[in-house]
Amino acid sequence: MGKALMGDAQAVRRVLDGDTEAFEVLVRTHQEHLFRLLSRHLPRSEVAEAAQEALLDAYQNLAKLREPDRFRSWLSAIAMRRAADFWREHARRSEKGVDFSDPEQSTWIEELMAEDSAQRFEELAGRREAVKLVETLLDGLGPEDRIAVELFYAEEYGVGEIAEMLGWGESKVKVRLHRARKKMARQCETLLGRGVRP
Repeated sequence: MGKALMGDAQAVRRVLDGDTEAFEVLVRTHQEHLFRLLSRHLPRSEVAEAAQEALLDAYQNLAKLREPDRFRSWLSAIAMRRAADFWREHARRSEKGVDFSDPEQSTWIEELMAEDSAQRFEELAGRREAVKLVETLLDGLGPEDRIAVELFYAEEYGVGEIAEMLGWGESKVKVRLHRARKKMARQCETLLGRGVRP
């Protein structure tokens, strides 16, 4: 059987048996998914490097994969941990929130507050200001909370799927989501100048 026709499980077994070229099958099969997944969680400039690192991690730790036919979800979990590492490092480097003295940021905050915030927010849905607000709220979260929120709300993964993907227990996912919602609500209250309930 040619390498192009190999399934994940067979390719994994071939790599573990010493046929390192069989890993190319796994790369070709899953690289598009990997890039798409990472591009939803990282700045564009970071995606290629994170994808390479995830693939290298997968190759080096392939013997730890207990269910070879689940390579894709295992690779996704590695990629999500890479994304969490990126945001953790980003938070360490920046360690600052919204700069209210920045004229550009204060201008759009003032515009948001100009009208009734609930009505204004609905009008801004899908527009640049709404995107900016969401990015600001996400930037205020810790790396693990951010990844959990993005997976749950933006990608619509279930709690169990997120737990498996990140190597957490389900209770940890629930705690992270709860804490993130509370923090985002407080940030909204500050940014929009009125009470916002999660």
